[in-house]
Amino acid sequence: MGFLTACSSEPESYTTDFLYENNDIRAKVLEECKANKQSDENCKNANDAEGKMKHDKLMERMLK
Repeated sequence: MGFLTACSSEPESYTTDFLYENNDIRAKVLEECKANKQSDENCKNANDAEGKMKHDKLMERMLK
């Protein structure tokens, strides 16, 4: 009995909100973007999420 496995060359798609909430996946996507191993959409979303994270941390420090 043989098994068929679905292989896709396209990476999974992530939303900005998902990447904002998942630091480890965001970091992995950003690294893969540097190596040109992610979609343009994922790279944009990861960069947007990273920017939002940095902004939120800055605002948090300013409000203390």
